[in-house]
Amino acid sequence: MFVIVLAVFLVIIILFWETIITLVKTISNSNLQNGYLWFFSLLIINVILISIILGYYYYLTNNSGAVGVPGQTGFPGQPGDQCYFTNPNGGCAS
Repeated sequence: MFVIVLAVFLVIIILFWETIITLVKTISNSNLQNGYLWFFSLLIINVILISIILGYYYYLTNNSGAVGVPGQTGFPGQPGDQCYFTNPNGGCAS
């Protein structure tokens, strides 16, 4: 999973390299009136949310839950006839 996430981030960085450079240059020039501050704030918030969701998913898939109290034993069923071929309308074919 880590390799896939890392590969996705690398592909995004490679595809948008010139845009990232332009954004860094405009922010370094203190030109935040075009909405780049909102872009980076929302980007950081989304990355935090995605990391929380992935962390929670990883936690759920790798930990087993608590074992509950066993219920009462039910009544045994009645023995029936063996059925080797089923009828499409239900029941055994004769």
